Amino acid sequence: MELWKAALLGLVQGLTEFFPVSSDGHLVALERWLDVRQDGSGASFEAFLHFGTLLACALAFRRDLVPLLRVGVLDLLPLPRAGGGAALRAAWRRLFAPAPDDELGQEARFVTLGTLATVATALPSADWLESLYDVKAVIVLSLAATGLLLIASRWLVAVPPRVPNWWQPIVVGICQTAAILPGLSRSCTTVVVGLLVGVGAARVARRSFLLSLPIVCGAVVRSAVKHPPTAELMGPLLVGNAVAFVVGLAAVGAMLSWVPRGRMHWFAPWCFAVAAAVWWGT
Repeated sequence: MELWKAALLGLVQGLTEFFPVSSDGHLVALERWLDVRQDGSGASFEAFLHFGTLLACALAFRRDLVPLLRVGVLDLLPLPRAGGGAALRAAWRRLFAPAPDDELGQEARFVTLGTLATVATALPSADWLESLYDVKAVIVLSLAATGLLLIASRWLVAVPPRVPNWWQPIVVGICQTAAILPGLSRSCTTVVVGLLVGVGAARVARRSFLLSLPIVCGAVVRSAVKHPPTAELMGPLLVGNAVAFVVGLAAVGAMLSWVPRGRMHWFAPWCFAVAAAVWWGT
């Protein structure tokens, strides 16, 4: 693959991973137009390009990751500590039954339960969902569905936040699995479903992106094991990921500003246009 094609794919990945238009759907279509995609290759190259945007998201939330890891992982370990067993029980309570005003505990529970729900539903279905990456009709219908969800977000952004509950991240996490489909945007799906279940416009984009970190990391590792990149792809992957990182860092900041102001529906016409272009142009 020529380096300029890898850079273009990285540019598209950086924008579309966070903009609610489906990075995988765009990458599959662009690979066809650039004549660099081999049918039956699954999601391997697309998954590797997620590494750059994964780093961008981690950098954007760098101040939050250590506290979240402490509440969600480190405090739960049976290590010697002041307070002994009582402190350990309090840590588990904080993760799975945090106080309504405990923002860090609520965020840690959302990411933990959402991730568990995604893993539980993705493990038995990921191979089948990824087999649809070469089915043009699936990409087109998924892009159209993303457009419809974006239109709905114009009104859902006004849904008032509910008292945080354990079932909200589970519903969002299950829906995150569906976004493995090429053309169904992960950020759109999790944000819109989050609005629907009452996460609230002020918090939903942030929690959607935090929820993506463990899942995207797992997907990259899984692809590296199942489809190790060949030597000739290393250069293009380095270039593509570098571009995806820089562009993705700007895109995640933009989305954190736009979602609370109800601007996701701006992207709906683009999804419909790309769906039409994929159907008639590939």
